[in-house]
Amino acid sequence: MNRYFDLHFNRNIVTIYPGEFWSSKGPEMISTVLGSCVSIALFDPIAGVGGMNHFMLAKDTNLEMNSSQDMLLGRFGEYAIEMLIEDMQKKGASLNRCFAKVFGGGNIFNSAEPQGGKTLVGTANIEFAFSYLKAHKIEIKSSDTGGNLPRKIFFDPVNAKVFLKYINSQNSDDESFIKTKEQKYLEYLVELNRASKGL
Repeated sequence: MNRYFDLHFNRNIVTIYPGEFWSSKGPEMISTVLGSCVSIALFDPIAGVGGMNHFMLAKDTNLEMNSSQDMLLGRFGEYAIEMLIEDMQKKGASLNRCFAKVFGGGNIFNSAEPQGGKTLVGTANIEFAFSYLKAHKIEIKSSDTGGNLPRKIFFDPVNAKVFLKYINSQNSDDESFIKTKEQKYLEYLVELNRASKGL
C-alpha cells in the first residue's frame, strides 16, 4: 500500500496492490492498476463508506493455506471480498445497502482460451466477482471488464465515482511492467502450491 498526493485530483491517493484493500469515508481516493486481476468497489450511500479490493485469483482451491501464509489470503477473490466487507462494516456500512462496481480481468497476455474446460485467469476472476455479487444480491451499478489492456482505476469513496484509463501501447513500459509482475506472482503461487503438497 502506498500513499501520495495527486495534483490532478488535488487529493491524497491510497494505492493498493494485489491482496490489499482499503475503505474509508474519504477524503482520500483509492487507486490500483489491473491486468488480469479484478477489483470490486463497494459503496454504502447511507453510511457514506466506500472501499475497494484487488485480487489476483478467484479461489485458492489449488493452494493449501496455513497460518504462515495468511498474508496471501487477500490475493484470492473469495477472501478479498469478505475482508473488504468486514472492514467497511466496522466503519458503519451495511451490506444490504451497498452497491458495487467491477473492473479488470483483462487477457493482457493475449492467451487463447485453455482446453479441457479450464478458464483464463481474468475470465475466472470476472465470473467470480459477478456470481458473488449476484448471490449476495448486491447491485452492480457499472463495470468495465475483459479486453486485452491493463487498467488504472481511481475510486472516490466519498461518492463512488470511478475514473478509469487504459494502459495501451503508448504506455508500453507500464504495460510490460504489469505483465512481468503478474507472471512472476502467478509463478510464485504455483511454487507455493507445490511446496504445500511436498512436490
